[in-house]
Amino acid sequence: MLENKLFSKIILLLGDVFLMYAALLLALAIRFNDFSFLPGSQTKIFIFNFFPIHLLWILILIIFDFYKNSFFKKNYNLFQNIVIFFLFAGATGTIYFYLQPQLVIAPKTILFLDVLIFSFFLYIWRFLFSQFLRIRDDKEKIVIIGTLSNFSNLLTDSLKEGDYQITAFYDPNFSKKETIFSSFSKYGVISDIFRLKEIIEEEKIKTISFSSEFYKDEKIIREVFLNLPPNLNFISFADFYEDLTKKVSLEAINELWFLENISRVERKINEILKRVFDIFFSLLGFLITLMLFPFMAILIKLDSPGPIFFLQKRVGRNRKLFNLYKYRTMKADSNREKDFWREKDESQITSLGNILRRFYLDELPQFLNILKGDISFVGPRPEWVKLAEIFEKEIPFYSFRYIIRPGLTGWAQLNFPASTSVQEAKEKFQYDLYYIKNRSFFFDLEIIFKTLRLLFK
Repeated sequence: MLENKLFSKIILLLGDVFLMYAALLLALAIRFNDFSFLPGSQTKIFIFNFFPIHLLWILILIIFDFYKNSFFKKNYNLFQNIVIFFLFAGATGTIYFYLQPQLVIAPKTILFLDVLIFSFFLYIWRFLFSQFLRIRDDKEKIVIIGTLSNFSNLLTDSLKEGDYQITAFYDPNFSKKETIFSSFSKYGVISDIFRLKEIIEEEKIKTISFSSEFYKDEKIIREVFLNLPPNLNFISFADFYEDLTKKVSLEAINELWFLENISRVERKINEILKRVFDIFFSLLGFLITLMLFPFMAILIKLDSPGPIFFLQKRVGRNRKLFNLYKYRTMKADSNREKDFWREKDESQITSLGNILRRFYLDELPQFLNILKGDISFVGPRPEWVKLAEIFEKEIPFYSFRYIIRPGLTGWAQLNFPASTSVQEAKEKFQYDLYYIKNRSFFFDLEIIFKTLRLLFK
């Protein structure tokens, strides 16, 4: 299955490269009204100068998950994401030529035509490939061995849209038939170990996932696996859950997990790149914020009485407290500190506040927080002190969040709405753990690009 996934990505990549240059040649032909496609010197100049732009476009496609099978199977948002790619691709091409005025070409019309034609080709190419995948139906079959309580956490849309097909759940202590598993598993939940062996052989299962309590079950090893083919792939239930949901199950967290995944030597190069990126772009953002401040201040004051800024004590890296700056988007209320979940009350949001939140303009003052080093562009969202105290008591290992600098945006923010309860905060924390475990400079760039994509939704 891994080979099939890699092969699919290579095919998609090769197709994209071919279509990029096909789109460029077609754009040149339209612009110069010459459809002979002769490889003249001028054509070679365009091909050479568009090469780095096409590399940037491939990077955008990777960041926006265009090479994940589950992504373009969702036809309802394929067109929307193509439009977003068109905007980002056009912006990167424009910036590239603007920063290099010494180039002998300044292809404004050609760049527009190239982006437009390739976006059209990209849509058709992804649509046709998705149809091929539907016909082929090459999801990887997997059997999960564990307790029923663990299974229920997987029953989400991400399971149906992912690259796995769960053939059967095995729980030796299970005796009651549950219809809820019928749409997620061909055989549902079984408790007969010999039936499990038959299913593995009949369905030619290659991957088996274990819950931690079954790692040392000698009966399963003796009765099921000793006589099976040696090419079976065994993965822990925690790793399977993480790969499927892109979050870390709290049931998999303990002190050992912390030592293996978190408490390691910091990757200095990654940290340096992250901080340089933060300083450079937060400085640009802060200058823009200063220029817009007089207009924002007047609008906020005219919209509703109260202060311009909303300041709140948040918990940062190593539990250091700091003031987080935002433009005020809610009605002024002296008792707001007493209501933990006040933001869920939409009646408290001002008219201007709705607009500011829709386009994330209320976050502009936080460029100063980034510049000061209170937060980064990417990281777990810093919580209000009083809420953090509650979460630390109610959510196991919540203090793990404090080992890295919090962020303006983050993996949890992309995958889960603002929490309005302890249970929702617990769910978001699992995404924070996934980010902390897998953090890297390129993962940060992916999160930033996907955050920018929200502006168009």
